[in-house]
Amino acid sequence: MLGTGSAEEFINDAEHHNQWWSDSTSPELSQATDLTPRSDFHRVLKTTNSHYTDGVESLVYAIHGQTGIGKTTLLHQLVAALLNTTDFPQQNQDLELTSAIEPRQILYIPLEDSLYQLERTSDAIKRLNQVIDYFQTHVAPRHGQKFILLDDVQALDLDEDRKAELVDLIDENTYLFLTGIVESQVDLSTVEPAGAIEEYEGPWPILPMKFIDTVQTGEGLGVDFNEEFRNRLEQYQSTDLEGPSPIKTIRTGLAGQSSETSLDTAVETLSELCFSVFDADDRNNLHDAARAYLRTGGTLHQTDDPSIRNELSKSHYLLFLYKELAKYRSIQQPENLHRLSAIAATNAGEELQYTDLADQIGVDRRTVDSYLDVLDEGIAVTESHDYSLRRYRRTRLYLRNPRHLVLLSQRQEHYGFENYEQQDTLNHEFEYKLARTVAFDHAKRLAFNIGAYDVEYTETESGLVDYILHHNGSVLPFILSYHPYTDDAETIAKEFDPEAGQHTKSDSEDLRDLDYEAPYRFIITDSLPKEVRKDESLVIENDETSICYLPFWLFLLIC
Repeated sequence: MLGTGSAEEFINDAEHHNQWWSDSTSPELSQATDLTPRSDFHRVLKTTNSHYTDGVESLVYAIHGQTGIGKTTLLHQLVAALLNTTDFPQQNQDLELTSAIEPRQILYIPLEDSLYQLERTSDAIKRLNQVIDYFQTHVAPRHGQKFILLDDVQALDLDEDRKAELVDLIDENTYLFLTGIVESQVDLSTVEPAGAIEEYEGPWPILPMKFIDTVQTGEGLGVDFNEEFRNRLEQYQSTDLEGPSPIKTIRTGLAGQSSETSLDTAVETLSELCFSVFDADDRNNLHDAARAYLRTGGTLHQTDDPSIRNELSKSHYLLFLYKELAKYRSIQQPENLHRLSAIAATNAGEELQYTDLADQIGVDRRTVDSYLDVLDEGIAVTESHDYSLRRYRRTRLYLRNPRHLVLLSQRQEHYGFENYEQQDTLNHEFEYKLARTVAFDHAKRLAFNIGAYDVEYTETESGLVDYILHHNGSVLPFILSYHPYTDDAETIAKEFDPEAGQHTKSDSEDLRDLDYEAPYRFIITDSLPKEVRKDESLVIENDETSICYLPFWLFLLIC
């Protein structure tokens, strides 16, 4: 009989991955602390600290994201931040949890890089139980909080029963952190007995860093944003810090969920943020940074060599498609996921017919739908649907990482964008494709922040309304006017009819009875009209239509 591993071998393996039990550090922690923490890390640490100071005894914190996105690095940085034997991070020193936890209170298990891959799923849970029991009884102090971090739980192939077994392994005074590939793998909130866990966080996705977070890291954009400016940006997003928070005000107003902050207030604050809060140098720097962001894709790297960065990014993405997503959904031909991703890169938001997709791949429509569903679950390729439901046989596909757009498109198309820095080569067509993709990704994030239904599109006689967000009939239409495609934006804005919207109820195919209203039409542009710059107001009244011009960088900033 093929031997796998004994309980002793699994425990020895755990000791190897938790060197801080004896040495107070590890090579992985040292490597992780040399990297700039992303905003996801700060959110995890601050949220965990809030629960800790509130006296929460048991917590599950679930995280999911693509291969290579930074989940493991985040967990290593979290361990380093908690340990009282390290000095990481420089920020958040005022948090009660920072540098406050004994090394023997923390258990980290990288399930993909351990012996669990060799076991049958039922036996893997049994071995994990033995390791956690050993940690609780022979390593961790009898008193005090315990922290268990399980990386890559997809290796356990958890169904609902095995999720229940996992919950049963966790006793009082334990905070459990999980990472996986897709949301369903790490969601324990529906498991019985759910009452065993006091608080659940997530599942939260880790995505490529959005524009404002990339600016706040101060790296990779070729623009010198000093620490004072980056701290101001953090303040502008949060009501928890002293000072005004205009970005928070804008998001609240766009959401239409506050009696104190209206859509009018949001639009007024947009003008103030653009022309009063930011000076001319700030605006110029943010404009340059937004163009640079199209090249970097919001990714932190451990090397400065562009060719190595590209190889790593592409290898991680293909590994994610061919191994992780294919296994998760039992897809027999994972190369079709690759082909759909390449189609999304080539067309970059152009309208496509499902029948054409099916013919090109050589499968039926239902199979295409299943492929697109799993790509959406993996936050790899996302569909945008018609706002009016009139073109239900068609869709628009967007890659969620702009660097994947570069890597999966043809060389002659992305010429000049191979490197991460500005080149002498001008390629306006491909820059527009990147801008369109990035704007869609940020519109999805804005939709989440304001509780909008989704990000949709609609056609007018003069052209496309690229991104439409709506919440119970309150509609926010955005038209992308980015060089070289800048014609007719005002005409499109005027022609847009919010009453064209049709949306079904969540539990049936019946249409919802909504009064669609769009008091403002937004034009996202890389070149503001002279009238806007002269008057220092983003709003122009045009034939009873209120048009709000948004600099491309400002739209990215508020999402």
